[in-house]
Amino acid sequence: MSGRAWPKPTGEESTDLAADPAGLVSWLLEEGARLGFHVERDYTGAEGDSAEAAWFLNPGQKPVLAFTVEEADPMRLIAAAMQWAGSSTEPKSWVHVCLSLLAELSWYPLPEGVRVYDAQRMKDLRGDLEEEVDRMVQLLRPYLVEPPSDGLPEAVKRLSSALRDWPEGRENARMSLDVEVSFSTDGLSPFAAENAEDEEAETPILEPSRKVVPVELSSGGSAFEGFLLRLVGKRSGRFLFSTEHRNYPFIFRIEAPPGRGSSTLDLWFDVDKSNIPQILRFRELVEDVTLSKSAVLLGPSGEMCRLTLA
Repeated sequence: MSGRAWPKPTGEESTDLAADPAGLVSWLLEEGARLGFHVERDYTGAEGDSAEAAWFLNPGQKPVLAFTVEEADPMRLIAAAMQWAGSSTEPKSWVHVCLSLLAELSWYPLPEGVRVYDAQRMKDLRGDLEEEVDRMVQLLRPYLVEPPSDGLPEAVKRLSSALRDWPEGRENARMSLDVEVSFSTDGLSPFAAENAEDEEAETPILEPSRKVVPVELSSGGSAFEGFLLRLVGKRSGRFLFSTEHRNYPFIFRIEAPPGRGSSTLDLWFDVDKSNIPQILRFRELVEDVTLSKSAVLLGPSGEMCRLTLA
């Protein structure tokens, strides 16, 4: 940990946590409680996923942040990160933090929502965690009657109170954006039904069908992955694509002409089917799209289309 020791919130003598895994876990629990979270040691989720520490807005909800601590084996740390990552549609936590006590950890490509710290980077952990918590507060700001102004711990406690009965009494989110769409040369091909494909046609023959395509929506340097898109309608030369899985709270729709032209991107959220990490992921997506004013739809073979806010 580059020789830096985190002072314990109680004011006790500090400990080099990079050489003290039990002390690191205790510090994570104390830090989470200091910031206003409900905390849990040795957390195990409904799917059997385990973490040395976890922070929750309220007991019984899914964790906002979860932490894996590994002493010696970097591959075991990476395996834990991959297990915890889940997908954007079914996140097991909003952010997962992997902490390695090795002096330096080789970097591996990891999914969105996973942060990795080796002993050299752990000196930044407190500040980085406070930044993550501040971002959480800003994303969930619409659920507070008044903007938080008393520091992070009070803001977290107010969110905890406001979201205690989530999703009871919360309204669904509905956002429709005017966009310019530009499909790639083969962008529509994955949606051609098996019995409607024509290899000699210049463009695929597209009709509404039950065929689903796994896609990823990339925007603002982040990606929302893990959802299935289907061609559900065709009228007056325009297509309507919509997400398929009815058990997810996310509903994404694109109404567009073939090739390029004016279109509509719907970003909807069904609160009754959701948990806290899911609403955080959804609000991140909305923020990325509206700030960057663009998005890319990626399919099994690469880029399918580009969407630019009109």
